[in-house]
Amino acid sequence: MKSAKEFSETAHRDVDVDALLAAINEISESEVRRADSEEDPHRVSVDGRTWHTYTELAEAFELDIHDFSVSEVNR
Repeated sequence: MKSAKEFSETAHRDVDVDALLAAINEISESEVRRADSEEDPHRVSVDGRTWHTYTELAEAFELDIHDFSVSEVNR
């Protein structure tokens, strides 16, 4: 399981990246591509559109990023 730290204004959380990308893959029925670049490690493309954070990606597909949290903080 890959996880990544996402930061918000109030707290940070670890995101289960594999689960998030699997859900988006199912919703979009398109190939989800990770950038795997050192400069922008969280960049993901779906259908030619690019997101730079997992939070933006989840919001674009109307998913709650908390559902993919490894650990939740005061939800």
